Amino acid sequence: MRRKRIIYIDIIRVVAMLAVVFAHTCANILIAGPSSSRTWAPANMLVTVTEIAVPLFYMISGATILNSSKTTDIKYLFKHRLVRVGVPFIIWAIISAVYFQTINEGFNLGAIVNKVALLYHQPVVTAFWFLYPLLGFYLVSPAIKAFIDKASDSVINYILILWYITNIFLPGLVSSLPPESGIYFTAYGSVFTFLSRMAGYFILGYKLSNVDKEKINLKLHLNTFIIGMLLAIANMYVISKYSLQQKPLASLLTAALLPFLASSAFLILKKFEDKYPMRIQSSVETIAPLTYGIYLTHGIVIDLVQHVINPLNYLAVFPVAILVCIVFVWALSNIPFINHYFI
Repeated sequence: MRRKRIIYIDIIRVVAMLAVVFAHTCANILIAGPSSSRTWAPANMLVTVTEIAVPLFYMISGATILNSSKTTDIKYLFKHRLVRVGVPFIIWAIISAVYFQTINEGFNLGAIVNKVALLYHQPVVTAFWFLYPLLGFYLVSPAIKAFIDKASDSVINYILILWYITNIFLPGLVSSLPPESGIYFTAYGSVFTFLSRMAGYFILGYKLSNVDKEKINLKLHLNTFIIGMLLAIANMYVISKYSLQQKPLASLLTAALLPFLASSAFLILKKFEDKYPMRIQSSVETIAPLTYGIYLTHGIVIDLVQHVINPLNYLAVFPVAILVCIVFVWALSNIPFINHYFI
């Protein structure tokens, strides 16, 4: 029996996936710097918009996992959830190690084996960093679920406020100050052992998923998102134009705004639940199950496309790369056995 999908969660998943792929297609031009092309500045602004993508992924993970009664079942965790996420990750880590080693330096079995052997220590592909904390949350999800089910709203709010101060605001302040000043706001290594930057988004997604959509103030969240995003884009311009010494605290604004931007985007998309046109719902329900496979394969696909299209032409690379990813992962999803272990 096909699982009943939650359309706003699927829309967030697809939007976040598109944003991640777009951000990675812009990597070459951003590294090249403003002198590389007149399109560098637009790319810089657009990538600023895509920064909400990773928080949104963790938020929908928290919303789905922490609302599920199966989360307290440890047997289900190891037989289904970890297999569903972990096995494709390992397979594509191996494929990525082979591909990028061969493309960049030539085939070297020893180097490939070494990269794969170091998988626990570091990702084979930088973009795969996303999966490390996510797998950690999967492993401890029964404990988080037990806490969430017993915790009052005030306790959850307290955890989120503590998380924001210690993992969002203060690190943002540290990174925006010269080292000699930032050290005064840098926490001692293990002071917040049970909190992490992504853990807050995981719990935040659960909290926002339980907000009654009729009580969501659409005007408030649209204004928050639009004004906040314009401030973040303007702030990114300042960061790219001036040094930290000239404009101290410049990078703090973007860091401090990110949870609010992600939250507003989440609630805006939830507000329209049951109001999306059927054509959009149908398309999203087709693409949403493919997003994990797209995430695992998009690095290789982007690299292949950039061998045909100028890597600095991100506006051409992105649509081709995303189309190839969708078609490729959709084809894999229709092959027995492959669809279970590769995507």
